[in-house]
Amino acid sequence: MLANSDIAIIGGGVIGCSVAYYLAKQGASVTIIERAAVGSGASSVNSGVISMATKKPGLALDLAMASQRLYPALAADLGMDVEYLVLGNLIVAENETEAGFIEALAKEQQAAGVNAAIVSAQRCRELNGLLEGRVLSGMYCPTDAQVDPFKVTRAYACAAENLGARIVSSTEVQGIETAHGRVSQVMTSRGAVRANWIINAAGAYASQIGAMVGVTHDVKPRRGQCVILEATEDVPAVRVSSAGQLLAKHGGAPAGGGLQVPLGYTSRPVSGTVMLGSTNEFVGYDTRTTREGVAGICRSAVNLMPQLSRFNAIRAWAGLRPYSATGPLLGDGGGIAGYAVATGHGGDGVALAPISGLYMAEYIASDGQHNDLPAFLGKLKAQ
Repeated sequence: MLANSDIAIIGGGVIGCSVAYYLAKQGASVTIIERAAVGSGASSVNSGVISMATKKPGLALDLAMASQRLYPALAADLGMDVEYLVLGNLIVAENETEAGFIEALAKEQQAAGVNAAIVSAQRCRELNGLLEGRVLSGMYCPTDAQVDPFKVTRAYACAAENLGARIVSSTEVQGIETAHGRVSQVMTSRGAVRANWIINAAGAYASQIGAMVGVTHDVKPRRGQCVILEATEDVPAVRVSSAGQLLAKHGGAPAGGGLQVPLGYTSRPVSGTVMLGSTNEFVGYDTRTTREGVAGICRSAVNLMPQLSRFNAIRAWAGLRPYSATGPLLGDGGGIAGYAVATGHGGDGVALAPISGLYMAEYIASDGQHNDLPAFLGKLKAQ
């Protein structure tokens, strides 16, 4: 027996670690089972942006707004700096179709309580002086923030361990056993982990874990390639992305097909680096970067921000985001008692980690009875 816990969490990304922390905070014994290293999956290929501007009104936006309210106090709660910075977010339209899209989106978000507004092309260039290419208009959300995704994941993992949670890394899950109509243990490459609850937080691999209990989860890997530029002190802090990237995200299709990847610019004021990207590609479980993808990211950036051509690209990497057409899957996993899910966050895992962990802890504490996520969010908002 590798471990005996109240709850076994499959997946040591930011979602799994967040769930572990809030459960351990309630006094539960928790074991995280991670196939590689903590935060080595989608959490390591994340912009760290806590964005309202990229969400359509509905559950996704409600989750983001709830999570945003938790972030300012997160460093104090976890005992570790996560580099939470409110820097603003600008989405630029390069053609009439994109301009119409962000105008409609801004109206919907304003009605939902988001501080978003349509701004002129001139105002776009004032907000980020690197913008020189053809821009028709933009949507600006000054309250959008960012964090260091590596530090958030590590902070949750360390805080969970400090409360008694156990993290078992470099361990493959080989099966899930049941007894008396309920999950009983996770079989791994290093032995069994006995648990009353098993939470599938396996990200892009969630569907494989679900199959072990006869459940089908509509979650598939979506590759994101990113490029990091060398550190400098003279780049604007306001994040900029093309509305084309947002259209690709909501449309569920690859972002323009390689060489036409829309702009994604995220500054890192603490380190001085800039992150460009990312792509959105359905290529199975292939985590390799490609010449076409990296070139497309750099080309789209230089088209709108020509001055970036003077910087060196120091590294590029790719990771798999857990894409779900219906948004995050939280709570009842279906199939059998004691099986729950926390996956399908796409590229918003870091942004939605606090609220996802908080909700899952309440769900488990109620023995799966409190499964109304909208009601949970409404209760939090009223507090």
